[in-house]
Amino acid sequence: MHKRLPVPENLPCRLTDAFYRIYQHLPKGHLKTLVELDDALNQVNASDVYALQNFPHHNFSAYAGWGVDSKLTQHASQKNPVVVKDLYFWKQQLYRSINPYKLNLAGCLTKIPEFTKLPEGMDAIILEEDKRLDFSDIENVKVKTPIAVMHGVIQQSSVFKQGDLILEKNNKITPEKLIALRRAGIKTLSIYRHPKILIVNMHPFDKQDEISEECLYIQDLLKTWGYHQVEIKSHKPARYDCAFENLKKENHPALDEALTSGWEEHQQFFDQQIPEFDMILCWFPLNRYSSELKLSRLANFYQGIGESPLNTCCIPANEFRIFNSNDRTPKISQTVQLYDENGNHKGSRVEITEDRTTIISLAGDMQDVAMLMHMFVKYILNKHIPDFFDHLYLKGKINQQIQPDLKHRKLLWGRYKMEADGQYALQLIEQHPYQIDAFIAANCIIILPFAEHPIPSGEELDFIKID
Repeated sequence: MHKRLPVPENLPCRLTDAFYRIYQHLPKGHLKTLVELDDALNQVNASDVYALQNFPHHNFSAYAGWGVDSKLTQHASQKNPVVVKDLYFWKQQLYRSINPYKLNLAGCLTKIPEFTKLPEGMDAIILEEDKRLDFSDIENVKVKTPIAVMHGVIQQSSVFKQGDLILEKNNKITPEKLIALRRAGIKTLSIYRHPKILIVNMHPFDKQDEISEECLYIQDLLKTWGYHQVEIKSHKPARYDCAFENLKKENHPALDEALTSGWEEHQQFFDQQIPEFDMILCWFPLNRYSSELKLSRLANFYQGIGESPLNTCCIPANEFRIFNSNDRTPKISQTVQLYDENGNHKGSRVEITEDRTTIISLAGDMQDVAMLMHMFVKYILNKHIPDFFDHLYLKGKINQQIQPDLKHRKLLWGRYKMEADGQYALQLIEQHPYQIDAFIAANCIIILPFAEHPIPSGEELDFIKID
């Protein structure tokens, strides 16, 4: 039984099926690492976070007002008010460099700002306009009714206590969340490990010091997504050794050994990369089965996935392949307790985490690469985020009639615009090989279903933003 992925229910079924097949080919579980709290910004926490200390550490004023020792007011009444002769104005004295915490303010009526630590001897705050205070004689302010202890006070440890759940796992760490985590005394955080990524340029005609624009685009896109541990290396595709040796014996005039790598060299290259990189993106210019890397035949690759390409039924970016290395470190098994929404225990399950390098074959021209990266590689990099799909796929109304493909779904460059009614309007952008119009103008990818009849103007289509 397959794990149910949170893909949108109205997404075309073949596209949904592609995500399920991709998920089956990925290593189980999610690798985690422990980082200093400040280094966790924009990362996703991999476990629930519990407070290491109480908060607040002291009593704080809930609002700006007059602070007082409540014990002095317990016998106050309309007929016999308590008279306070000493007033202390916190801000004015602070600007004179007077530290109020070094003063004995017992017996004073102290004007204090909001969210301020209360000095010793003060345990209640009342608003300046509170009718329990009579300021008609400023030198003899009267308190006419008792004031309860901790009135207007955010009490020590009242926000959360040590051991309270502060942040559930699978949350992106924002500056706002860091505020709460620091207040909880958190110094380190378990996050989903950012992968170290290698882009392999496998164009036969690129020289060692040349990098294809496709590989540079992949690198730029990954950096835009927040992945900065990215390298590019060149490696020639594996040759057919037997045929090569026969041609070599015949002294074939067009034979060029520099176009390809021998099988042993091919295997050694990936042997060297697997321990260093968590993901390897291999680009090859030909988008057809002959561009198959045959990586699954290598000794250090996991043999349980087969060689068949995953057909996305999309033109362009019709197919791509995913491989896994063998385990780099032993599998980790962990028993996880399960609870319902009310906190009732409902069983447990064993979660397995595999440490394998994921190798993805990206074949085709720039448009193929761009579509595969946005549609599928982005998901692979974010599969640990439960709500990844929630806001990824949107719907908009196309502004022209379209003739769809009868057999395949098309991924096309487009431009979306928010209309006055809050709906998205979509416009297709003309796409021609080696022209730049689509790359300059596009801010989305529009998904055209395969259909027998033309899609009329005004029809709703799925799209994803790429800006």
